[in-house]
Amino acid sequence: MSPAENRAPSVSPLVFRPAGIPLHEDDAQPTAAEPNTPRAGVRKRNACRSDGKLSAVVDLLEAQIDRVAAIMVRAYRTEIAAYGEITDESLLQDILHVCSDTVRCCLEAMRRGRLRDEELMSLTEGARRRAAQGINREAVLRAYRVGARVLCEEIVSTLAADSAVGERDIGAAAAWVLEFADLVCVAAAAAYSDEVARMARAPERYHRSQLLDAVLAGTWTERHRQTDTFAVPHCVAVAQIQATATFADLEGIGRAMVSKAGASSWTVRHRTVVATLEIPDGTSRDHLIRRLRPLVTGQVLGFGLGYTAEGAAQTRHSHAEALDALRIGMDTAPQHGPQPVYDYNALAPLIAMLAEPDRARRFVSAALEPLSPMMDRDWVLPTIDAYLSRWGRLKEVASALGVHQNTVKYRVGELRPFVDLTTGGDRAAMLLLAVRVHEHLATVHAEPSCGGSGTSPLRNPDRLA
Repeated sequence: MSPAENRAPSVSPLVFRPAGIPLHEDDAQPTAAEPNTPRAGVRKRNACRSDGKLSAVVDLLEAQIDRVAAIMVRAYRTEIAAYGEITDESLLQDILHVCSDTVRCCLEAMRRGRLRDEELMSLTEGARRRAAQGINREAVLRAYRVGARVLCEEIVSTLAADSAVGERDIGAAAAWVLEFADLVCVAAAAAYSDEVARMARAPERYHRSQLLDAVLAGTWTERHRQTDTFAVPHCVAVAQIQATATFADLEGIGRAMVSKAGASSWTVRHRTVVATLEIPDGTSRDHLIRRLRPLVTGQVLGFGLGYTAEGAAQTRHSHAEALDALRIGMDTAPQHGPQPVYDYNALAPLIAMLAEPDRARRFVSAALEPLSPMMDRDWVLPTIDAYLSRWGRLKEVASALGVHQNTVKYRVGELRPFVDLTTGGDRAAMLLLAVRVHEHLATVHAEPSCGGSGTSPLRNPDRLA
């Protein structure tokens, strides 16, 4: 660990003082509410507003936050062994989110000339999660340093590409990033240490959490204590949490999953909580779904539930299935309404089809071809979906569509020359699948940020770029 990671910040933790940027005279005076100290006079400074070139580079890089964050993660995995060993997609996604927040936080601080306490929260809570996930302190703090170097390189190269920018401007920008790195590392180290102290007061709970993290990462061995926990039939559930949730909120949701849903172990990610739920003898998956359903209130948006697993290797598969069920379920929620639990068992055909988008489009084209004369009417596909998924129960179909039952009867009659919705069986199942694949592909096409393939870009960590 470098000495810089241990030293105290050289200035107030709310204010930067990069070299080479002059202060406004009116900003150099302390306010009445502050003591007359050398630091007090710089609290209201906004250096970026006094330097248009730095503001310009901030504007340019704000549009590239995700790209820079992905470069940071790739650098972590190349230069830090603990990060290079990570294969768990949800943990990589967690790290990527913190990198994005780091870039955003630094750019905002450059724009205003100061760093606010609340902007540090996302970064320090990321450090708390790394402690709970069992990533060692030296690796975590080194990651912040590596990330700062990547960000500095991106800012310098952006400025250097402009022939009107001089060395002084480049040096000033680099100074901002280096000072930001100092402040963030100090805050992250304090948060990490605080979380380690909390873990020491509840060693069994955190041991089980870190054991689950080891299983999800594929780094567990049979010698781990309590690996027999994963030998009994169980499923992995992943809770999607509101973006505003704090680390304490995530922990509260994890404890609720233990007390109310019977979770045997759990851990946290960015905006998700991952837990293993044992299936009691004589019960089924429906028992788990019923116990999870009441937890979807307040900050919990929904759950993804994977297949049944027996053994730690299958736990990883169940986790991936739960993530897929949650992702596809949340993506289709605008069409079908949010559900408390998205079960992989029910969504498996749709997920399998979407794994190969080109083949999925061919399937949709062939299955919906008889409906082509009607496809210009926006009620066609929603009506087919609602009717088939509710087995033709008119009252439920009308309620789902928000129309009168007579309207449903009219629509079914209009569709009858092209497709018979009353036959049921394999044909109805194929038609329902085709409609849902069509809806999902249309949603993904309309929202490029979701990824055109329908799968996470982190499924293969080497695709981070």
